[in-house]
Amino acid sequence: MRNWFARLKLSRQLALVSCLFLLIPMLLLCYTVLRGQHSSAIQSRVREAQGRCVQAQAQVQRAAELCNMSTQVYLNTPALTGHLAQLKQGEEPGAAELLAFYRTTVASLEKITLSNPDLYQIRVYAEADGISEMMPILYSRRRMAGQPWAASAPPSGSWQMDFDDCLFAGSPSTPHIMSLITAITDPALGRTGTLEVAVRMDEVLPELFTPQAGAWTVLVDSEGALLAGEAPVGPEELACLARFPDGEEYSLSGKRVLVTCSPLKEIGCVYLQVTDLSDLYRTLLFQFIYLLAVLLAAFVVMTWAVSKLTRRILRGFYGAFDGLRAFANGDIDARVETQGRGEVADFSREAGRLLDQLRRLMRDNLEREAQIQRTELRALQNQINAHFIYNVLEAIKMMAEIDEEYEIADAVTTLGKLLRYSMKLEGGGVRLERELDYIKNYVALMNLRFDYVIGLEIDIPLELMGQPIPKVSLQPIVENAVIHGAAALAADSTITLTGVCRREGGRFTIRVADQGRGMGPEELERLRRQIAGEEPTRSSSGNGIGLKNVQDRIQMAYGRSYGLRVESQPGGGTAVTVSFPFHEPTEGSP
Repeated sequence: MRNWFARLKLSRQLALVSCLFLLIPMLLLCYTVLRGQHSSAIQSRVREAQGRCVQAQAQVQRAAELCNMSTQVYLNTPALTGHLAQLKQGEEPGAAELLAFYRTTVASLEKITLSNPDLYQIRVYAEADGISEMMPILYSRRRMAGQPWAASAPPSGSWQMDFDDCLFAGSPSTPHIMSLITAITDPALGRTGTLEVAVRMDEVLPELFTPQAGAWTVLVDSEGALLAGEAPVGPEELACLARFPDGEEYSLSGKRVLVTCSPLKEIGCVYLQVTDLSDLYRTLLFQFIYLLAVLLAAFVVMTWAVSKLTRRILRGFYGAFDGLRAFANGDIDARVETQGRGEVADFSREAGRLLDQLRRLMRDNLEREAQIQRTELRALQNQINAHFIYNVLEAIKMMAEIDEEYEIADAVTTLGKLLRYSMKLEGGGVRLERELDYIKNYVALMNLRFDYVIGLEIDIPLELMGQPIPKVSLQPIVENAVIHGAAALAADSTITLTGVCRREGGRFTIRVADQGRGMGPEELERLRRQIAGEEPTRSSSGNGIGLKNVQDRIQMAYGRSYGLRVESQPGGGTAVTVSFPFHEPTEGSP
């Protein structure tokens, strides 16, 4: 895409960029609108689901209160509890007594069921078999054993969910029953019977068993196990849904669904609703595609219109560009015609001036090359003169040795080495050890001038000796240390050169320190500004111009991260630290 865009004409590039700046806010606006619609639709679905949860809670609370109240009525009927205790002891009442019990106690208890249409059945199971059963209230233990929940021996006060009532073998069963099971006990005999108060779950919670478009509802326990209803997912995912935050979206089998959970404390379970949001996302996707298509169509039309308008505006620019291209292809006499007004016309005029300036520069370049050739000839002549000077110095040295003036001979030898190093034409840098030899010769010659001795201490690791540095980059610093440090004291002193290698930083430093008088803060700051080029140097006799030349040469060769750092204090001498890039030695290098 980057290469394709770079090949387009400027007018089309400007048109695309302009339209993109319009398209992006429009896309953000559409995204914000769609996002708001999505949030509003989700909140609406959440309110609907929570409304169904509140309704379910109210229905369950009413059914639970009715069952608990009926249970208390049965448990507080002495005739019933006494009859069960008598049956537990194996005492079968007589026919007259049974008839009286049926007409008074059983008939009155049966009215409770008949007067409450929300109740399905209220049954009492005696802890004895072979008794006289009184339907629809009193049954034997054998009848209870036929119920689906009896095998699990539910504890007293527990709810049994969603089972089929099949009290009589061979008769049709009634599905979706929910019962409150309560034990009837006697202080002396223990458990004498079991009370079952049942309601129809499909009447209390009809949505559990009624198919719903895009949604399903179940009852689960606290662990997420299914109690009632049908779930199209496995037990593990159902348990995960039961623990999911209420009113949040969830990814179920690649679909986005809305999960709402409501605890039904009265019956000890959780009412779980899962609503499919596929239709909502499908609608939002259609709206997004429609808006995107409209925006893209508008983008294409705007790009075409802006491109046409921009091309017309930049007509003068293209004329200038054609002139520049012709000049670049070798037409030295190419000219740029100025068309129109405004910035484009200004650009055309400036382009014409640029071509004129380039033509002048080309002529100046030719003259400069001729000057370089003349300079090279002079350098060759100087080299010839240098050989003449070397020969003269050798003759003087021989004359001094003949006269046994060995100090003069050594001084002439040192001067010859100094001149040979400084006058030899070399490209690139020199090894650090050669620069140090040059400095040694320089200090040796300077000691001939003074009545005192200037010592030179060199503490540089061997691994730095082969590092390349610009030629004569340390000698001006040592010269400053001699002239402005040692010479100013007029006493014996020492100049120290210390090298430090920092491989992790990719650089090494050479520190040149003298024992001179040093500088005050103002003089030191002025020197630093002169080295940085922020303040002009006063004259060639000062210590600023030499250091600035070294700084410029090092930064031209290696970059602005390298160079000089000066430290000084009155009476404490001056130290100049020079940083160079460290080059790892290659195979075969010395």
